[in-house]
Amino acid sequence: MAGIIKEINYLRGFAVLAVIAIHTSGYFTEIPHFNALVLVNLWIDVFSQFAVPLFILISGFVLAMKYQSKFSLMTFYQKRVRSIIPQYLIFSVAYTAVNDWDVMRSNSLANNVRLLLRHILHSDASYHLWFFSIIIQLYILYPLIIKIYTFFKQNNRAELLLAVLLIVQTLWMEGLHTTYFGALKINFIAYLFYFSMGIYSWDHFERLRNSGKSLTPMFWVTSIVLTIGASFPIIIGLTTGYRYSAIPPYFFMGPELIYPFLRLAAFLLFFNLARNLIGHRSILAKVISNLGTYSFGIYLIHIFFNQYAIKILRNYYTIDYNNWTFYPVVFGVTVIFSYLAVRLISYLPFSYYVIGHRTK
Repeated sequence: MAGIIKEINYLRGFAVLAVIAIHTSGYFTEIPHFNALVLVNLWIDVFSQFAVPLFILISGFVLAMKYQSKFSLMTFYQKRVRSIIPQYLIFSVAYTAVNDWDVMRSNSLANNVRLLLRHILHSDASYHLWFFSIIIQLYILYPLIIKIYTFFKQNNRAELLLAVLLIVQTLWMEGLHTTYFGALKINFIAYLFYFSMGIYSWDHFERLRNSGKSLTPMFWVTSIVLTIGASFPIIIGLTTGYRYSAIPPYFFMGPELIYPFLRLAAFLLFFNLARNLIGHRSILAKVISNLGTYSFGIYLIHIFFNQYAIKILRNYYTIDYNNWTFYPVVFGVTVIFSYLAVRLISYLPFSYYVIGHRTK
């Protein structure tokens, strides 16, 4: 049934491009002095942060489409395990081997096993695998979440539940920037509103699909304004002499109040763009659709190509994050080679258990 919702594939394509943009533009944090290059990449980074929340929203949407009334918990959990756990374990092993190879060569087998298990438990074999700790928790809790949502929905209070979850999520994110919550590892609470918004979007999908097309310019303007607004406190921190990593946490508390609204504006913007691409035979429509089809695998594998592109640029061409050329080249190489690698893997037997997709 998910295949019928063509917009979802395009949204996944936009989201995975934004993920790669984050992991490319984020190197502005290494530039020692504030300049135009820092500013442009900061704006790209802040805007692109809609990516993971959009993936979370899509997960809630797709689950609600399939599992909203009575369903077998055993079947549900079996399918969820099959859809993410083998892929997560395989790439945790791969990234551990690549990132910790020098350490592992001098370690005993027992120490290497402990190292791998620790990475798997903490979702940190590579910095982008933290997503799995969130999605696994949400999958585990989905039967409870959908029951709570259904209760509020039956009492015509679904919007109230979303408002409460937005407040809870925002307070949680604010707390992460304080001395009280700062040591806590990010978890599902930080994305619970977006996940529930996905469930709500499925319930109102036909209305959503048939309205708001003329509002695309407004969503563009809103996204730009909120991006600039959310970036402003960070810019103040950078221009007052702080390196990005040393900016005091309270500079990020203001942006946390803006982020949910920026991301909602971005969701609606890209939903409208997705609707406009449906039925088109343009190269852009085909590229975004294909990226969406293989988005899970691209998310998993792209850090390999991102890191190797950076090493080649720095070691052979002396181009680093202080150079304007660095960012589009790293982004383009990462997108192209990640897609090609995943596309090739998809033809292999059992590729579903590696990249979540198999091409027949």
